Amino acid sequence: MSIALRPEIGASARIVQYNRLRYANILINRPVLILVERGTKILRTGGEEWVVPAGGCIALAQGETFDVVNAAEGERAYEARWIAFEPDTVAGFAARPGNGQPFGRAFTIHRPHQGFHDAFADCTEAITDPGGIPAEIARHRLGELLLWLDLAGGRFALPRPAGFSDRVRDLVAEKPDADWTSADLCRALGVSEATLRRKLAAEKWSFQSLLIDVRMSIAMQLLQSTDMSILGIAGAVGYESQSRFAARFRARFGFAPSAIRGHIRPDP
Repeated sequence: MSIALRPEIGASARIVQYNRLRYANILINRPVLILVERGTKILRTGGEEWVVPAGGCIALAQGETFDVVNAAEGERAYEARWIAFEPDTVAGFAARPGNGQPFGRAFTIHRPHQGFHDAFADCTEAITDPGGIPAEIARHRLGELLLWLDLAGGRFALPRPAGFSDRVRDLVAEKPDADWTSADLCRALGVSEATLRRKLAAEKWSFQSLLIDVRMSIAMQLLQSTDMSILGIAGAVGYESQSRFAARFRARFGFAPSAIRGHIRPDP
């Protein structure tokens, strides 16, 4: 398994998880569609709840934060696929007339049309096979999937302008294994350290808390969607020590990295 990223087109992956686990405060940094294949997905935020059974799909808006529960079916794993869109793709589609209503946080389709499933598979292929699918066709396929979402009654709103912490996230996410310092970020962003602290504090972050959150979020995705070892994932997000990485991960999510892959079965 792997996470496929096609620059300027989108990203795609398959999630496999063997336990019922709750992930708190998950930030959606790109507009995303999640198609649940087995088990149940539950999302909560601001007093709202969305429950997506197997066969259903949910669209999540960029910039929203959710508590997420992925619930497996007994001894069978929770499985889902997701496609993340580049904001420019969504912005171009959102400017067109259509039937769907822009949603604020999330939009569910409990029984997608077979054409939706076909379009989802076509988009996955376009992202995972850049050598075989030209970029123009890939963009067309993503637009077709957005059209199926529109015909189901929903559409992504125009993406909001990126905040300062979003810019920091994107920089760190490009090289999560780098030995980041606040001075490095200041040079990349062209700001002073005082400005960095002030702007992050205005969005309720510090440099260290944001750095850890980005790294642990990437680690979570790698644990769900790749066959990399836990030691390899630790290194990929900047930790030479697997035990130190595991402690950081547990502090962020409340369970060990191995729980995602079914090595232990905690009682939720």
